Amino acid sequence: MEVERLLPADALRPRWSSGSALVYVGGFTILFATSALLGILADDHGDWAFVGYSVLATVLALGVALALEQSGRAIAAGVLATLAVAFFGTFVASAENALGILDADLGDYQPGALLIELATIVSALVALQRFRAPLLVLPIAVTFWAAVADLGSLGSWDDAGEVLTVIVGIALIAAAVAVDRAGRQPYGLWLHLVGGFALGGGVIALVEGDFGWVLVGLLSLAYVAASYPLVRSSYAVLGAVGILATTTYFTLDGFALLGELVPFGSGEIAEEGLDPWQAAFSFVVAGLVILVLGLVEDRVTALRRR
Repeated sequence: MEVERLLPADALRPRWSSGSALVYVGGFTILFATSALLGILADDHGDWAFVGYSVLATVLALGVALALEQSGRAIAAGVLATLAVAFFGTFVASAENALGILDADLGDYQPGALLIELATIVSALVALQRFRAPLLVLPIAVTFWAAVADLGSLGSWDDAGEVLTVIVGIALIAAAVAVDRAGRQPYGLWLHLVGGFALGGGVIALVEGDFGWVLVGLLSLAYVAASYPLVRSSYAVLGAVGILATTTYFTLDGFALLGELVPFGSGEIAEEGLDPWQAAFSFVVAGLVILVLGLVEDRVTALRRR
């Protein structure tokens, strides 16, 4: 299906401000708190009560979203619509649980999970057509990640979940690039963010030893480099996190890689670890690398504007 048919052309373009930040923080606070409250109510009143409370949460969130939309509060309406999608997924899960089919097995896979994930994605796509809020792409991306990761239970090979997470990351990044090229850039934000996080997280989960962390460092630099042509700062942030994670690994490990590559005297360093000043200096170097990469980005941006 074409991107243009799935995503409305006139997407909302939220402007980051104190007000929008508070709306987002408040919305996510409501999501986590209400989820906890629904769990408490389910424990106190039973499975079918959980179904009813989930329906109530969905209806209330959707009603408030529609009211906010009518009053011209489109950004807040999008946040509440996203909550409605999340609560609808909870309703489907609670209904399956009450009917006794949530934990039904099909070999090594539970089809009930697939139904929940499908319902969440479809409801988010429907809500996108009405509210045009890029935030609604977030539950789609995260749920897609969860659905593919669940397929790992079908295989018996080692590291299936990590490998599938890497594949999900690549797929989401590819989808994000396609969305950007189709002129739907606001919707691509969460695809880029979740895809970059999944790819990087999957690689980190797979790596072992010093050479694996060298790969993480190289991937971090690739993320920063990709942030320039893609014009997505999320990759620069993830790349910076990866650089700091790589520095932390080698600092705490006492540069064991150096002990393997340099045969004169470095073995004592690897065994004893770094002195405090050496560890601090390592992070100074990492900070300088990140700073220089930021200056390069500023230079690239300035050249593009000419």
